[in-house]
Amino acid sequence: MLSRDAEACYWIGRYVERAEATARMVDVHYHTALETYLPYASEAPVGTEDLTTLGWQPILAISGNAVDYAARYGKENDRDVLHFFAFDYKNPDSIVSTWTKAREGARSIRELIASEMWEAINISYLEIRSWDVDQVVKRSPHEFFYRVKNAAHLFQGILGRTMMLGEARDWLDIGTFLERACQTARLLDVKYHDLLPGTRYHSGEPDELHDVDDPCGIGGPLDTHGWTAVLKSVSAFEMFCKTHRNGINPTNVVDFLLLNPQFPASVRHGIDNVEKSLASIASGSSIQASDPGRQVGRLQADLMYTSAPEIIELGLHQFLVRVLAQCNTIGGAISNAYLS
Repeated sequence: MLSRDAEACYWIGRYVERAEATARMVDVHYHTALETYLPYASEAPVGTEDLTTLGWQPILAISGNAVDYAARYGKENDRDVLHFFAFDYKNPDSIVSTWTKAREGARSIRELIASEMWEAINISYLEIRSWDVDQVVKRSPHEFFYRVKNAAHLFQGILGRTMMLGEARDWLDIGTFLERACQTARLLDVKYHDLLPGTRYHSGEPDELHDVDDPCGIGGPLDTHGWTAVLKSVSAFEMFCKTHRNGINPTNVVDFLLLNPQFPASVRHGIDNVEKSLASIASGSSIQASDPGRQVGRLQADLMYTSAPEIIELGLHQFLVRVLAQCNTIGGAISNAYLS
C-alpha cells in the first residue's frame, strides 16, 4: 500500500473522530453549564457574578487553542466560542476544518473505499457548510452538534459494514482509535477542571471545600452532576450505570473511562485496538518498524498495571497529561515509520 494512501486513511479516521469529539465536548459543556452554574448564580458572593457564566476557559485551555482564540477574538462569549469550535476555518481543530480535511482525504482514495463511504462524508460536508453560527444560536446548538455526531456515526457504521479487511481498514482503525483515546483523555481532563464549581465561590480553605451541605462543594449535587456530564460526553452513562451499580464517584468514572478494556470509548480499549491493527500491518509489511509497537506497548502496560485509586491518589490531571503525551509519541512514531 502506498504510504500516501495509508496516510490518507489514517487521517480520515482521526479527523472524523475529532469532529465528533469536538461536537460532544462543546455540546455537553454548553448545556451542562446552563443547568449547573446559572441556577446557583444568586448564591454566589457579591463580586463573583462573572464566575457564574458558561465558563469556556477550561475547554479553550485544554484544547490548546486558548492563545489563538484570545489573539483573534479577545474576551470569551458564547457566540464567538461556538463559531471558533464549529465554523472557524482558521482553527485547524474546528468541526468544519476537520470534516473538510477528512473529505479531501476520502476524495484522494476513492478507489480504496466504498462509494457509500464517500457519499456519507460528502453529504455531511455539504450539510455542515449549510449552517453558520447565527443559525446555531437562533435554533439550537444541540441540533447542530447532534447532526455532526450522527454524521460521524453514519460514516463509521458504513465503514464497518462495507470496508474490506486489510491494510486500508487497519489504517482507518488506527486513526480512529488513537484519536478516540486522545479525545477521551482530553475530555476527562477538560471536565476535571470544571467538576467542582463550588471552588469558584470559596476562598480555598479545606473546611470550606469539603462542606457537604454546600450544593457547589465536593460531594454535593453539582459534583455528582459534573461526573454525570463526563459520562454523557462519551455516551457512557448507561453502560457505566450497568457496570458500576454502587453509584457515580470519581474512582469509578476514572476506572470506566480510562481502564475498562470492553467499553469502546475508553482509553485502554482504544490503545488495545491500535496495537491490534499495528500488529496486522506489521505482519504483512516489508517495513519492520518496532518503535510504534514499543510505544503502544508502553502505554498499554501503564493502563493494564495501574488502578483507578492509584491514579486519583497520584493526581488525575498528571496521569492524563502523561497519557496524552504518550499518544502524541505514538502518532509521531507511526508517522516516522510508515507514513513519511
